[in-house]
Amino acid sequence: MLTENSTASAKSNNGNYNGSPAPLPRADYYMSLHKELDHLEEMVLESGPRVMGHTVIDEEKLCQQIDRVRLSVPESIAKAEEILHYKQDLVAEAQQYAEDLIKSAELRASQLLEESLIIRQAEQEANQIRRELQEECEQVRAQTLNEVNQMRRQAQKDLDMLHQRVTGEVQDMQRGADEYSDRVLGNLESQLIDMIKIVQNGRKELRL
Repeated sequence: MLTENSTASAKSNNGNYNGSPAPLPRADYYMSLHKELDHLEEMVLESGPRVMGHTVIDEEKLCQQIDRVRLSVPESIAKAEEILHYKQDLVAEAQQYAEDLIKSAELRASQLLEESLIIRQAEQEANQIRRELQEECEQVRAQTLNEVNQMRRQAQKDLDMLHQRVTGEVQDMQRGADEYSDRVLGNLESQLIDMIKIVQNGRKELRL
């Protein structure tokens, strides 16, 4: 009977744990048992006269009182087991809550660590890209300066060659112009000499 009552009480407690209020203090559950034991003690102390050093007790009343105590014991034990199950459930719930908190904290820590690793990797990649771009810019700048210097040297060389060619052509043109002028002046001089001779001959004829 004790096992059946205890099992039924435990099932009832587990079924109503989440929505039921906390059980009453243990002293309330043991009140009936203590009351019956106190009554039994009173029967012994207030029993009949002593005979040859022994107390005379009403056997029928004693048996009845023992039966009442016996009936109170299973209920008290069941209540105690109910309290025990309740405390065990509280402990289990607290442990589960603590485990959930730990798992949640570990998950969040893992997420933060993963995010930190992603951010660190992104920063490293960004720094690498920045360094590569800077190196490429330096290479392009150096190449551009080299090409500009080459173009400047080539332009200066072409300019010098053009100056020499123009100077030569100008000199050639000057020599040609001088020669042409000399020929023209020579022809003009010859014509003038001929005209002077004609004038002189004309004057001579006028004097005759």
